[in-house]
Amino acid sequence: MTSTTELRNMLTLDYEMGPFISLYVTFKEISNKNEYLNLIQNIKTKFINKYDENLWSKYERKLRKFNFDRAKHVDNGTGFALFVSVKAIHSFTLTKNTDTKFVMDDTMDIIPLIKELESELHYRLLILEKNSFRLYRVDNKKINEINLVNKPISVLIDNDQNKFYQLVDEYITDMFKDDNYLPTVLIANEKNHDLYAKIAKQHKLLKDITYGDVVSDDNLNDIVDKVNQQFYKAGIANNKFNYGKAKTNNAVSDDLKEIISDATSGKIDTLFVNEDKYDKLYNDLAITTIGFAGEVFVLSKEDMPVSADCAVINRKYV
Repeated sequence: MTSTTELRNMLTLDYEMGPFISLYVTFKEISNKNEYLNLIQNIKTKFINKYDENLWSKYERKLRKFNFDRAKHVDNGTGFALFVSVKAIHSFTLTKNTDTKFVMDDTMDIIPLIKELESELHYRLLILEKNSFRLYRVDNKKINEINLVNKPISVLIDNDQNKFYQLVDEYITDMFKDDNYLPTVLIANEKNHDLYAKIAKQHKLLKDITYGDVVSDDNLNDIVDKVNQQFYKAGIANNKFNYGKAKTNNAVSDDLKEIISDATSGKIDTLFVNEDKYDKLYNDLAITTIGFAGEVFVLSKEDMPVSADCAVINRKYV
């Protein structure tokens, strides 16, 4: 699991020196250590053709030291990303399928990692029925049931549904009082959903993400898929709303010269890049924006908040 904070920390370290090797590996294409070592040889050939051969040893040592077998057994990982400089190596676990590739340049190639971050979803899933409930932790598409010790039981309160739901809400609130950063998605039939939504006082309870079919253990994966789709759609809608609101305050731009100036001045709050038009310039704008604690979204043409290859919301609006 990668975080924006980890990425920002890597991009703002003072001791980093290029050139940089950015390596993305998917286990579908590189499935064992020998294939990984062969990939390093391929990188070596390209590296010494582009840079000083004497410099290669500083990179090769780090690449070979990386524990491929351990990375492959990281739970829920589909691959990894490595960023290697003269002095350091940084690794990130990937959970989405990507193509194996490497880029050698004076800056790190971070756009695929940003795409990974955009698709990261972590939440709790409350499966609620009339007289019972179950709770799950969802990390992307990985589902783990949460052990509920001494949980409320409906029959002990004479099957009073209102009282039962009140106790369920108090139980969950108390259970995560020191771990309240994850949202909880409520999944129930319409009647139970509405009743619990009226009673619940959980600060992070999401009531507007729903699942219309019959809920059972057999269709948990389908529930998570549909919930994730609603999260993504809500995120895109939120981007477009924020851009439109900022536009009324003259705090947006899709002029590339203005965007470059704003990025280097640390003025950008949110950068949007059309993934179909991505190139090194946009990659470096993303690096600069993240370095100044801004957000970056790499989107399809349809999901961009405006018809442009690149656009920003500036901080004077936020």
